Amino acid sequence: MLKDGLRVLIVDDHALLAESVARFLQANAIDAMWCADPVQALQRMREEDWSVVLLDVSMPDGNGLDLLKRIKLIKPDLPVLILSMHPEQQFALRALRNGAAGYLTKGCSPEIVIEAIRKVSQGGRYLTPSVAEQLANHLDEGDDMDMPHLRLSDREMQVFMRLAQGQTVNEIAEALHISSKTVSTHKMRLMTKIGLDKDADLVRYAMHQGLIT
Repeated sequence: MLKDGLRVLIVDDHALLAESVARFLQANAIDAMWCADPVQALQRMREEDWSVVLLDVSMPDGNGLDLLKRIKLIKPDLPVLILSMHPEQQFALRALRNGAAGYLTKGCSPEIVIEAIRKVSQGGRYLTPSVAEQLANHLDEGDDMDMPHLRLSDREMQVFMRLAQGQTVNEIAEALHISSKTVSTHKMRLMTKIGLDKDADLVRYAMHQGLIT
């Protein structure tokens, strides 16, 4: 099959999924390769020309959003499309504000992935109806006051989500490759920003906002 000129770099540490996505794209006339290591991925972006980067938020260091920022620093015009296991409510707005051209969940259909890749490769944005609604409701800075968790830094949001899912401070420290003391500091700050007193309040808040089920 003739290629349509698109080259997609998939950055995802889940080998089985990344390989499946790459094969599907190749079967649909899109040249695709995948890379599990963020450092190697950045090097390939510097050395080669790509149409789109398909990036997972949950990278090995726990912060795909940091990698997104680094990509936009070295290749500001390279479209980055997020393909994540996390629901849109958790990270979509944050990813878009950090320069992503679109946000998809891994539960979407393969055809949607191709449609999104082609759209962002032409300079557009790909927004699902729910993400477009979030942008409409919360794009103004004043709206953030109604959603306290939007005031959290990217790292604080990561810690927040892991706490809401029942992980301990030590488990979070190990997963994010930071010290338990640092996690505790992030926890204290995020609890203050959101106005929470207890871990149970944090879980209730996350459920009320639709961040967890």
